[in-house]
Amino acid sequence: MSVSEKENKFRLLFEQSADAMMILDGNVCIDCNPAAVEMFGGSDKNQLLSLRLSDLSPANQPDGTLSREKEKEHIATAIKQGRNRFEWIHRRITGEEFPAEVLLTAIHVQGVKIIHATLRDISERKQTEEDLGKERELRTKFIQSAPVFFVAIDGNGHTLMMNEAMLQAVGYKLDEVVGKDYLSNFVPEADHQLVSEIFDSLVVSKEPTLNENNLLTKDGQQLLVEWHGWPILKKNGELEYFFGVGIDITENKRAEEALKAALSEVEQLKNRLEKENLYLQDEIKVTHNFEEIIGTSKALKKVLGKVEQVAATDCTVLILGETGTGKELIARAIHNISGRSDRPLVKVNCAALPANIIESELFGHEKGAFTGAYARKIGRFELANCGTIFLDEIGDLQLDLQVKLLRVLQDGEFERLGNPNTIKVDVRIIAATNRDLEKAIENGTFREDLYYRLNVFPIKMPSLRERKEDIPFLVNHFVKKHGKKIGKKIDFIPQNVMDQLLSYHWPGNIRGLENIIERAVIVCKGNRLEPGDWLPRKFSNPTPVGMTTLEEVERVHILKVLEMTHWQVSGEKGAAKILGLNQNTLVSRMKKLNIKR
Repeated sequence: MSVSEKENKFRLLFEQSADAMMILDGNVCIDCNPAAVEMFGGSDKNQLLSLRLSDLSPANQPDGTLSREKEKEHIATAIKQGRNRFEWIHRRITGEEFPAEVLLTAIHVQGVKIIHATLRDISERKQTEEDLGKERELRTKFIQSAPVFFVAIDGNGHTLMMNEAMLQAVGYKLDEVVGKDYLSNFVPEADHQLVSEIFDSLVVSKEPTLNENNLLTKDGQQLLVEWHGWPILKKNGELEYFFGVGIDITENKRAEEALKAALSEVEQLKNRLEKENLYLQDEIKVTHNFEEIIGTSKALKKVLGKVEQVAATDCTVLILGETGTGKELIARAIHNISGRSDRPLVKVNCAALPANIIESELFGHEKGAFTGAYARKIGRFELANCGTIFLDEIGDLQLDLQVKLLRVLQDGEFERLGNPNTIKVDVRIIAATNRDLEKAIENGTFREDLYYRLNVFPIKMPSLRERKEDIPFLVNHFVKKHGKKIGKKIDFIPQNVMDQLLSYHWPGNIRGLENIIERAVIVCKGNRLEPGDWLPRKFSNPTPVGMTTLEEVERVHILKVLEMTHWQVSGEKGAAKILGLNQNTLVSRMKKLNIKR
């Protein structure tokens, strides 16, 4: 092949090459192929001839150096070493910049050294590398910021990485863990064999596994961790490293063990209470077993007899008696042995509910019936349908609501606030009060027709003064009840203590007795109920000198307690707590007795 033929063949390869090619004489382009023209966005090669590489580039390269100075270095290296490969930022004639891979080759032509430049646009490759870099960065940030543990361990058991959550848990910094033997530094010795077996199984199975083992912290504490571990393999299938994701389940396990212990304790208490439940209960049985009602007195047995008589019927019951005599217990007993016992017993304290919401509580309301009625509400009478409703402190009910209550008693129907449609219910009514309703009728604060509707079957609760023989049983019951509550066991009640309790007139009745016994159990230091400041010695005289009526006695007693508490009515140290009264009941009694500071 002649020289001319070779030159033609090389020329053909030069012109048809997919890579951009340029011939540089010194630094200046003297020839280029069509691919180079296309790369730089030109229309013919004349646009590129006589230009330098730096003329087709921005003034500065990414490293901050001048393109013209960098060009000289690259060409000098190519001449010295024969070739030079590097990456370069070029600029098209349109002004668009792009990265290129440049290969400069120094060749001799007829005794003259010229430079052959091959250029390849690497924009797509750079974008792919950038995307992969962002993905790796995102993955790294996710692992580092995740609240779970991440750890990587090489095939020799050395720690490669821990994320921030795990580092905080074990108490190390990253440079303190990298390269350290994982077993000896971060696993308790008792778990070494278990973790070694897990690693071995991962090597064999090359499949993910789930396990629990302890993690050793820097200060010697142990955390129980649930691990999801799997092997990371090389392309040839060999093990590269282990990767684990863990969740600290230490507190969960403690809670689980505590729950098991609590359930076991509850079961033991249940069995013990079932055995102790028979104690003294034979003394308070008539026909049915009234477990919550303590006592053997004739007065109490008379009440329980009435409960049995009326429970099987649906007639209205009115329970009368002083505060703290157990009116609610009697109401519950009537409901529990009635034919409605499988339905709810709904309680309403007519004295405790504010006047502006009691109608809504009793009869319900529709959405928008009044300001603040944001949703429909079912009233207590609807909730008690086919069951029993217990209207406590009925003597404090407003007159306008007494009319509505009378209608329910007569016809079993009412309307919700904001709804004209009539609702019919089948409800058994039990009412209770410590007020003299006949006197309230005379004063115009209670409707006579409602009174006669409620007073179908009255039950008068005896005061504790009328059933003092029950005090020893009640004292024993409350001592055991509150002793269990605070973890004390009191085995002996001295007779002098019991005598003082028997001599007191108990204006707060059973509730007052329970409050005093509760305080006594709290301050008691041994297993004997010793006399102390909790005993009401200074009030032991049932009738203060010069007083003739019960109201006068009550007024003096309430005043003394208020003075003793510095007129604090509510709270643990308030007069209501000491007297064994509901706060609202005490306020009501103070108004009635005209007690003012």
